[in-house]
Amino acid sequence: MSPSKQPPRLLCLWLPNWPVQRVQAAEPQLANSPLVLQYRDARRGQIVAAANLAARSEGVRANMRLSEATALVDTEIRPHDPHEDIEGLCSLTEQAQQFSPIVGLEQVDKQIWAGRTLLQPECLLLDVTGLANLFGGEEPLIRQVSCWLAEQNYFGCLAIADTIGAAWALANYGTRGANCTQVPAASTKAPGVNRLTSEDKKIVPACRYRIAPAGETAAAIANLPIAALRLGQQTVASLKRLGVSTIDQLQQLPRGGLATRLGETLIGRWDQALGHQTEPVVTLPSSPDWCLEQPLEYPTQHRETMLELVRRLSRELSARLSRRGEGALRIVCRLDLVQSPPLVMQLGLFRPTNEARHLELLLSGQLEQQLQTIALAPLWRLTLQATLTAPMVWRQASLFDGGESANRQQLAQLVDTLSSRLGRQQVLSAKVRQEVRPEQACTFQPMTGRSNDGTQEVTVKKLSSRLARSRAEPNRDDPMRRPTQLYSPPVAIEVAACERQAVDAAPEVGQSDPPAGSAGDCAASRAAPPGQFKYQDTWHTVTEAIGPERLESGWWRGPSTRRDYFRMTTKAGSWFWIYRDLNSGQWYLHGTFD
Repeated sequence: MSPSKQPPRLLCLWLPNWPVQRVQAAEPQLANSPLVLQYRDARRGQIVAAANLAARSEGVRANMRLSEATALVDTEIRPHDPHEDIEGLCSLTEQAQQFSPIVGLEQVDKQIWAGRTLLQPECLLLDVTGLANLFGGEEPLIRQVSCWLAEQNYFGCLAIADTIGAAWALANYGTRGANCTQVPAASTKAPGVNRLTSEDKKIVPACRYRIAPAGETAAAIANLPIAALRLGQQTVASLKRLGVSTIDQLQQLPRGGLATRLGETLIGRWDQALGHQTEPVVTLPSSPDWCLEQPLEYPTQHRETMLELVRRLSRELSARLSRRGEGALRIVCRLDLVQSPPLVMQLGLFRPTNEARHLELLLSGQLEQQLQTIALAPLWRLTLQATLTAPMVWRQASLFDGGESANRQQLAQLVDTLSSRLGRQQVLSAKVRQEVRPEQACTFQPMTGRSNDGTQEVTVKKLSSRLARSRAEPNRDDPMRRPTQLYSPPVAIEVAACERQAVDAAPEVGQSDPPAGSAGDCAASRAAPPGQFKYQDTWHTVTEAIGPERLESGWWRGPSTRRDYFRMTTKAGSWFWIYRDLNSGQWYLHGTFD
């Protein structure tokens, strides 16, 4: 039988609770303690988006108010970032091309499917038609995919069937009972790689899988719940009211009546699962013009040869991008090795660029780092692809711009270089969020690639927003109203001369002790700012204080936090940001102004 006439075989890889898996893979210490991902709802406030197993065992559930979750269990709280979830899935999709050339994400509907809590993909789909014999069979193929997941601290449920719908159903629902098979612990690492330690096994459970024999799709999914057809919550609820809970029971009802009462979506999903209606694997969009490949006649381990190949492909990719007026935002470099898994390197950029020299330095620098840390097997093919591009934006320079355009370009190249050397998650920019507590009033996101909302990074806006006003004194309309440096945690300080009349009697900067009779706990004037404070074994005299500014945390965040902040200037001309905790009465130094 020719390959083109072979029956289709699809592999579905479901990553249960993917947002939590992604966070725990980055921070393994969170795996054995309760963890909650939260987001803000406009009407309900802080809501639980997802929780790990330890938190769910204590009663925490998705869509629960965060205040209710924190009342049930003392848990770690992290913000839910759906855009980072998609980025992580896209990265896995690109890496999964080592198992199949056709890899895509599941296509979600406008409404959340029954059994899901988030409207975002959690599954990878691989077309493995005619490929199983390359891995020794379908079961060895699943074991290798499981090894690949375990090496990255991920856990998956896998299934192979004749259709996407059947593979999806088996992966999402067929692996929950006793009929599924677990990958043995000895197989969770590829040959030549260190075995999982006991701590790793606690973090990453064994993957599960199901394989439906070819031509037996209907029998394989007959006993699965009706939600396995990827139906909306209302449709599943209506079928359950009719007494239909499994796919086998659905087959006993007339199709015409189902379409009339429950819509064509039910019939379409049913036909897709049984193979009566085709459903393609929707791969990630990428332009074939941006993919370059260099096979080698003889495999090589020579480092200079590898670096030279990267430089040549970088120059050719830059030329293609320049002819189309495009710039690369993300580049994937894949090294196919002899008898070893391929090495995949991903490069994110701060702004679209097609400068050959810049791309050469970034890619060759990243490859040199890899060559220093690991021993590569012989290379037989090198592939370079720009997986994310954007039009180059050209702006006419102002007559009196003072070299700002050149500075922006140099800063963009610096950010790209640091991200390539240190990693995309190590070069971050701050983003303000609605939080009254200053230490939690910003979040950090990578500066390269795309912004969190999926739009192109606007470099001009980024750089111009950091320009301060010419006035040195912080005021309400100035960015300097908040300090440029925050202490984490705030530093407890001693205060003295609570009454403003005692300022003149305060010791000079450098005096070891406050003047006699100026105790720091003047109960009668606690609402007034101190006349002096002790920081780093030195008493600083306050000449002017602006405040208080009352900051209080929301009731839904647990114990109340109430603070009175003052902006103070000292005789030495320094500006400090000091507050008094209204619950304890203790004074703290929280930041300084440049």
